[in-house]
Amino acid sequence: MARRLYNLAHWWHLLSLDAPTVAALWAWFFARAMRLHMPIFPALLLALGTWLLYVADRILDGLRESELLRERHYFHARHRTAFLATASFLFLLLAWYVLTRMRPEALRDDLYIGIFALLYLFVVHRRAAPPRLPKELAVAILFAAATAVPAWSRISAGKQQLAPAILFFALLCWINCVGIEKWEGGDPHPSTRWASLHLRAIVTAIALFSSIAALLAPSRGLTTVYLATLLSSGLLFTLDTRSTRLSPLHLRIAADAALLTPLALFPFAR
Repeated sequence: MARRLYNLAHWWHLLSLDAPTVAALWAWFFARAMRLHMPIFPALLLALGTWLLYVADRILDGLRESELLRERHYFHARHRTAFLATASFLFLLLAWYVLTRMRPEALRDDLYIGIFALLYLFVVHRRAAPPRLPKELAVAILFAAATAVPAWSRISAGKQQLAPAILFFALLCWINCVGIEKWEGGDPHPSTRWASLHLRAIVTAIALFSSIAALLAPSRGLTTVYLATLLSSGLLFTLDTRSTRLSPLHLRIAADAALLTPLALFPFAR
């Protein structure tokens, strides 16, 4: 049973399904916490857009010879044709839905995020000086913003209540990326290197402020969001304490799985 679960998690990672799963789950979680009715399509489209971005990023990474490439990069390089064919079809499907069916508010917000995503790909993958904005921070901002759009665009009043929860999620995404960079032994931005040296202290601070935010939250739904960030930060702390016993691949998979805590709190989000 354990071997089967590991194999599923391994393919979940190699097929770039990890980030889309987290994005769709938290998008639905935000909507449920705010007592919004959200059809399944916005979450699926978010997952699709996230998958396209991650596939593009990993394929572009695989075009360069580097000792920093990991198994996911080699996997995408070996199956580049299949990934490109699938991504091309799904991109056309996504574009059709966005242009013909998406709510105007969500379309406007997603347009800004899409531009930021394209700039991110250009800056990160150009063969020039490294970007001033750390890759981990850019990914966290982009990921959290895109995840929040389905709920944010449906709120007419009360956005100020959701905003802090989105910020906490962005911090969680950032420290998740910092942890992965630390465990995989890359060549990080100076600010990321500093954060990796103080990872446990930062995660502890996120957990502490999540606890306070949960106590002060204006609704039970938002309380569950802060509890989810608390649980995730605790899991990341535990992973870092055991990082010497696990392989970088196992740590990477576990770090993404640590963001699936809304699954345990969904029944209490309303």
